Amino acid sequence: MGAAVRSARHRLNGGVIAALLGFAVVVGVSLTAWRGNPVTFATASVVVITGLSLGSIYAMAASGVVVTYTTTGVFNFAQGAIGMLMAFVFWEFTVAQGMAQLPAALLTVLVVAPVFGVLLEVLVMHRLVGASLVVQLVVTIGLMLFFMGLAPTIWHPDQTRTVPFFFGIDGFKIGATTVLWHRALAIVVAAAIAVGMRLLLFRTRIGIAMRAVVDNRDLAALQGAQPRRISMLAWALSSSVAALAGILLVPETGVAVEALTFLAISSFAAAILGRLRSLPWTFGAAMLLGLVQIYSQNFLDLTGRWFLAREAIPALFLLVALIALPESQLRYARLRARGERPVRASTVPEAVLGMAVLLVVVAVLSSFMGRTELNKLTLAIATATLLLSFIPLTGWAGQVSLAQMTFAGIGAWTMWRVAGSDGNPLGLLAAAGVAMPFGLLMALPALRLSGLYLALASMGFALGGEYLLFAQPEIFGSANRTIMRPTILGVDFADQQTFLLAATVAFAALTIALVWMRRGRFGRRLVALRDSEAASATLGVDPIVTKLAVYGVSAAIAGFAGGLLALNRESASASDFGLFIGIAMLLLVVVGGVEVPSGALFGGVAFVLFGLVHEWWETPLLESVERLGPGLLALSVVSYPWGSAVEIARGFAPLLPWRADARQALAREKARRE
Repeated sequence: MGAAVRSARHRLNGGVIAALLGFAVVVGVSLTAWRGNPVTFATASVVVITGLSLGSIYAMAASGVVVTYTTTGVFNFAQGAIGMLMAFVFWEFTVAQGMAQLPAALLTVLVVAPVFGVLLEVLVMHRLVGASLVVQLVVTIGLMLFFMGLAPTIWHPDQTRTVPFFFGIDGFKIGATTVLWHRALAIVVAAAIAVGMRLLLFRTRIGIAMRAVVDNRDLAALQGAQPRRISMLAWALSSSVAALAGILLVPETGVAVEALTFLAISSFAAAILGRLRSLPWTFGAAMLLGLVQIYSQNFLDLTGRWFLAREAIPALFLLVALIALPESQLRYARLRARGERPVRASTVPEAVLGMAVLLVVVAVLSSFMGRTELNKLTLAIATATLLLSFIPLTGWAGQVSLAQMTFAGIGAWTMWRVAGSDGNPLGLLAAAGVAMPFGLLMALPALRLSGLYLALASMGFALGGEYLLFAQPEIFGSANRTIMRPTILGVDFADQQTFLLAATVAFAALTIALVWMRRGRFGRRLVALRDSEAASATLGVDPIVTKLAVYGVSAAIAGFAGGLLALNRESASASDFGLFIGIAMLLLVVVGGVEVPSGALFGGVAFVLFGLVHEWWETPLLESVERLGPGLLALSVVSYPWGSAVEIARGFAPLLPWRADARQALAREKARRE
């Protein structure tokens, strides 16, 4: 009882702090950015009605996230992309095929979306049960990118698509304000879904079984539940709700991939405030978010340096919601996820030999390449250098970060400030040094959050950096910053082959340093922290100091890589360091192998190869191969959670003279099969 009371008190204190912080932010921004519009019943009613309508759509999308997480334990990053895809299907039925809106909506929501959800569960999602958080996030992120690439591949992006409001522009009056029937319908439908989902989960036998399955799948099966069928039902419901949200949103935004997918970010904020369990709290949080967004549009002047601040509202809302969560307890030893194998750590001599081979291969290849091919290969090496920043943070310490591109952007800006005009070679060191404090800032949520909540906090941090920091005219704004390459001791790094070799040397040096770190005390502490924080603390490892250190190291590597990328392009802009690019980077390094430097090299090469495929094969079926390719690659993580590069290395290991352990393991495996 005492523990329950303390937990409730912590939740209450966190909620009060979050509410006060959110209120203070709204008041402070209002005082500085007030547009001067009069606050009357008419203007306030517009905000309330439009805000509740928008919030209702957020609530529907968030309800789908809550349902799948509550019943399957999988947090679906692709929820907004599913709604986007179903909105395109709805447009196809209504505009392209001439079907009436109501039958088209019923067909999409009650037939196409549920079938799509069941297929998703059968083909992919059931394999994520029991997988690690990194695998779950990467696979659903990969699906999100795949759907974002699939839509413009099927429906060509050059065509502008719109869908009319339900009931047209007819409505009813509240005072002098006209309320569209479409927006009133959205509010009513969202309320009905919230009540219906609540009753389903807590007042029906199937709902109790759905919640029991996620707690203990085997025990629920012993009691007569059918986990697979329940999981299919959950994904069918989630897809239907996402489809309904997309259909109701599309008349407001148009049929656009990014705008409809971004719905997921807002729904995440509402779902987190509902603690991924409470549908009423989720519904209320979504309504509040809709009101805040419409309030900012009608009463605040967010122009000039803050012209993207409105886009950051969901991210700020998410960060405030995460403050309301209680501090996570120290984690005990984790069970090894299904299919997960231990990854062997390379030795320093092996790393030196591998990097020497890489340098020779790059030097030979570059001698036969033109400038265009050299640019591509340099981009692969610079991207691989950025992906190295994930290895100590996510691979060893288990801290999932979606903000690495933010640190890279800070490094690129520092490079411009220090070396923009004369190519000062110290710019790369300055880029690493300036990015490090931002890594420590990002570490603050890691001191009280873990797992999924920490990953979402890093997403909010990345969005804040993209819309609030990089949008400032002193940083990037809308400008493209030009950066000169240096000349050192008579060596002109403006020559692309010379710069490629220098970038490869930098990658090799960082790789050797990371391997040395992994074999040392700090690397062992990071792995111990990932496996069991409680055991690490018992043995004298300070989790706070260790987390601060690994975030600082990771941010420094990302900042250095950001400066390297800027030097390669000889320019830098805010669009180079967005959230979606950072998400793709996490996906690629996990597919390659997030615990080993070879996984970073695999990801860097794959990143460039997808761009080349798009250039070589310009067909309607490959309009968005940069998204389709990584999305499909992410599915391999289900079968190979340790990474493709690790699997490839295991195949070659018995052929290496110094890998007697690999040959012995192969012999044991053959004997066991016989």
